[in-house]
Order: sequence, then C-alpha cells, then structure tokens
Amino acid sequence: MSTVPKTIADRLAFYEQHAPVWAAAATTIGLSVTQVTALAALVNDARVAFDDAQAARNASKAATVLQANAMSTLSDFGADLIKTIRAYAETNNNPDVYATAQIPPPAPPTPAGPPDMPTDLAASFLFPWGIRLTWKGSVAQGAYFGVFRRLRGESNFTFVQTTKEKSFDDTSLPAGVASVDYYIAAFRDQYQVNSAAIALQFAPAAGGGTTVTSLGLAA
Repeated sequence: MSTVPKTIADRLAFYEQHAPVWAAAATTIGLSVTQVTALAALVNDARVAFDDAQAARNASKAATVLQANAMSTLSDFGADLIKTIRAYAETNNNPDVYATAQIPPPAPPTPAGPPDMPTDLAASFLFPWGIRLTWKGSVAQGAYFGVFRRLRGESNFTFVQTTKEKSFDDTSLPAGVASVDYYIAAFRDQYQVNSAAIALQFAPAAGGGTTVTSLGLAA
C-alpha cells in the first residue's frame, strides 16, 4: 500500500496534514528545519495552484454553458430567419432571393422511383354478377393502382379503372362470360409495376346463379 495517495487532492491533503506534524518534530524524525520550512512553502504553493485550477475549471464549465446557451439561441433565431427568406422566395417565385441572401436554394425533390409491386391479388364473386378484387400494396409518394382485365377470347388485357384503394368491384363484367383474367398495376410518375395475374372460371351454381369454380395464376 502506497504511503502517499495518488490523486492530486488526496496527495495535497496528505502533505497539508503532515507538514505541521513533521515541523513540530523535525529533529526527532530526522528532518532539518530547512527541509520542513521548504515543505511548508511547497504545500502553500500547491494549495494556491490547486485552488486556482479548481476555479479555472469551474469558470470553464460556466463559460461552456454560456456558450452552449448562446449558440442555441443564435441557431434557433437564425433558422427562423432562413425559413422566412425561403418562404419569401417561394411566395414571390423569385430564386434571386437565395443569391442575394447567400444561401442555397432548396434541393429538388428526389424521385421516388418505382412503386411497390401489388401482391396477394384475390377475387370473390359478387351477387348477382360481378367480381370483387382485393390486393396488398402501397400508395405512398403519389402511387396509385390500375385494374386490368382480359375476357375469354381476348389476346390482350384492357384497362378498366384507376383507384387508390386496395380493392375494386368489377360490376361491368359482361354477362355470361365463362372466364376472366385480372392483374393490378401500381403507378408512380412514369413507372408501372404489375402484379401476377389471376384467372377466374365461372359455372352455374347449385340452386341457380353463378359461382367462381376455379382461381389460379393466368397464363
């Protein structure tokens, strides 16, 4: 175990406590008057330096807090001024305002890119005649859906309607068709992403009416 503590404060306290003890019994413990006198002076110098350092640290902390508060106030006020300048430029449709204020104009919006592909397309029969389609997808950032249909005997799909919902009731289905295929397209800007198509087969239901007899992926 060390005789003298390691921390500055504890070391200073050790010598402050021992200096008068050693001075009172200098010759008894083998020290000279010159040595204990020098020790007392050094202890005094160390105490002054320690207190000055503590005061400096406290002052530094206080100054740091003042600086942080001042910069926070400046930043908030400056940000409000920049918002005002930008709003003025936009309201007056005058991009020269940015050059005059020496601040950059707003960056152009980043293109959102292709929309998410619609998934889980499903169908159910609507009485007395029609098809309800449901699917999963996203209409974020301006996306929307388009419903496409192909009747039996047709080579190509035909556009039916756009919607921002994730369901569609097709009540314009011609009566008496034996089958129909559907797919859903998601649109955003110039992009189009299609779902997998489904194929429906119709047949008379027991007791009258019509039912969907099969549902699967369209070719």
